[in-house]
Amino acid sequence: MRIVHIPTEISGQMGMMCDALRKNGHQVSGFNWFHTYLNYQDNIVTTDAYELYKHLLPLVNFAEVCHFHNGNSFTVKGEELPQLKKLGKKLVMHHWGNDVRTVKAVNELNPYPLPPSYNTDEYIHERLMYLTQFIDTAIVQDYEMVPYVKDYYKNVHVVPLICQSEKFTPHYPSVEKTRPLIVHAPTNQAFKGTKYVHEAIDRLKLEGFDFEYKKVEQLSHKEALELYKEADIIVDQLLCGTYGVLSVEAMALGKVVVANIREDVRSHLPEDFPIVLAKPETLYDVLKRYIINPVLRHETGKQSRLFVESFHNADEIAKNLEVIYEKL
Repeated sequence: MRIVHIPTEISGQMGMMCDALRKNGHQVSGFNWFHTYLNYQDNIVTTDAYELYKHLLPLVNFAEVCHFHNGNSFTVKGEELPQLKKLGKKLVMHHWGNDVRTVKAVNELNPYPLPPSYNTDEYIHERLMYLTQFIDTAIVQDYEMVPYVKDYYKNVHVVPLICQSEKFTPHYPSVEKTRPLIVHAPTNQAFKGTKYVHEAIDRLKLEGFDFEYKKVEQLSHKEALELYKEADIIVDQLLCGTYGVLSVEAMALGKVVVANIREDVRSHLPEDFPIVLAKPETLYDVLKRYIINPVLRHETGKQSRLFVESFHNADEIAKNLEVIYEKL
């Protein structure tokens, strides 16, 4: 198949999908107009909305499948979508979180408040109503995301986050290490629940537990990975009710990962799911247990790596996408 991924790279996911699909024999191009300090560039072309628009016609002529990301399309307002549908192009929208996560729905589904999306609830509704005039199928990364889109799209597919685990050499927590390193890397402190992480860390330090703590911010993805390799325990997000790319990469490195997974989300995950569950009110007890037990850290790290190799396997994700594309 001839496939175009556009226009928003989220944590390297687009690039890894493009790479995995190419390895399966497809002709794939990826274009990204969303640029951050994380600086993801692998397997995609970095561009902007103006430059992408100039190449709209040749890309449309090339593509059998247009795989859109984050509620965006070739153009800022999506005015090309009616013509793409008329031409019979296969269209799919991949939603990633705050592009569809409304305050109203979060308050109904989640016990913890989240900071508002960069879009209002009204805009999100209007955008989804527009997109679904032309696009029947959506992809989301897990069941935390399903409620936000299920009433708009005819078809919703859950495709786990992709990870090229072979590119991550595991650095398992050592059973000899008595002073573990805890790392927290918030791209958005209010969303990740950083306040609660620091409360637990401060309490543990006050009570004399022996560990090191680092908060990782404003580093490129490559620089951040070097720090993650040194970690024993990585605390991801405590409020959203699911886990993100940081958790997946930390598991690929063989680390203990701590996050809050809502019960309804956890029920759809495999039995061997290794992320250590913690809510804001239980984080102190969870960290204490892992700080004092190096063997437990090591064993959990090994389970983390095995889980990523199977559940987030890049080749399997590519096969899932192929099935979805065929059905469009």
